[in-house]
Amino acid sequence: MKRVLINMPSQHAKKYSGVSKMIFSLLEQLIQNDDFAYVLRSSWRKSDLPRALQSPRLEVITIARPKILILSVLLEMFSMPLFCRRHKIDYLLNADPYGAPLGAKARAVIVHDLYFRTLAGQTPLRGRLTSELIFRLMLWGNRRVVSVSNATKLELQRAFPRSRARIEVIHSAPTLRDGGGAPGRAPVAVPARYVLIVGNATYNKNFPVVPQAMARQPAALADVSLVHVGHDDGDLLAALSPEEKQRFSLTRLKGLTDDELSAVYGQALCLCVPSLAEGFCLPILEAQLCGCPVLCADVSAMPEIAGNAAILFDPHDVEDLSGKLARLAGDPDLRARLVAAGYENARQYSWDRAAARYEDVFRMDGSAR
Repeated sequence: MKRVLINMPSQHAKKYSGVSKMIFSLLEQLIQNDDFAYVLRSSWRKSDLPRALQSPRLEVITIARPKILILSVLLEMFSMPLFCRRHKIDYLLNADPYGAPLGAKARAVIVHDLYFRTLAGQTPLRGRLTSELIFRLMLWGNRRVVSVSNATKLELQRAFPRSRARIEVIHSAPTLRDGGGAPGRAPVAVPARYVLIVGNATYNKNFPVVPQAMARQPAALADVSLVHVGHDDGDLLAALSPEEKQRFSLTRLKGLTDDELSAVYGQALCLCVPSLAEGFCLPILEAQLCGCPVLCADVSAMPEIAGNAAILFDPHDVEDLSGKLARLAGDPDLRARLVAAGYENARQYSWDRAAARYEDVFRMDGSAR
């Protein structure tokens, strides 16, 4: 049986990220099949992995997370070929671009986003140059490039036109359990009516525009609060104006279980995604699967992932978002239509289909080497 190495050195142990959650969900499906044997190389110990991955079907090799990622990429360019020979690896799949340019004879890299390009003005010069070098090394060394969305594929083609013929789009899927499309009672303390924002408050998330928009609708949103699930290390949401603080409350939640997060989605008035850029945007599908209406920005991958089951707005236009929040809050029929359409849209994305597509790539590239 051919052996596939999932190489994920960049992710922190015992800290779930978008990349690690995606890889773990994919692996849970892959190891149920019998066509390949899988090896995970990362900083995670097997005992800390999700229960489904603590299986004899998955071999786990635990390493220390590298402190300097560019140095790690350069070192793995020389060390990974020997590692793959020693462990009899037939196919190397890098979980993100911070992996190995060389290794097994058949290799691929998953690209989740190109923020250093799409949001270049907000990325320090040193970070842009480092990311540019890493991407060029990884795209040079890997035969196949897997993009998580068509939007990210287009960004890749514009930034690195020589990679055009090697890009394969494989959509991810929700990482939460199926919410059944029915709102649940939140097991954590939340307001009666609230707009929900999900994710760590980084610049690309553009979260401050949401309270700004809500503050402009004092009548229509009089009983509506704001709930944030995630970290806000830069206190972006703490910098509300006195007027904003007076008009609505802000509830912060973090460290939720999947069941708790599903219930928070299901009870929300809507999920608002005001991001300036997203490579895929899992919260859209999570909300739709849990019976939560979605408002999202009309840029990047968000319209693609949301399908025809979301209200779109200009993330740079506070008035546009403000009016659409008020409209949604006052129209229960619109919310019901979005819930029904969202559930059907989310059901189109499955890890079963994603795993089958990855296995096709393993077979195709493996036979062509």
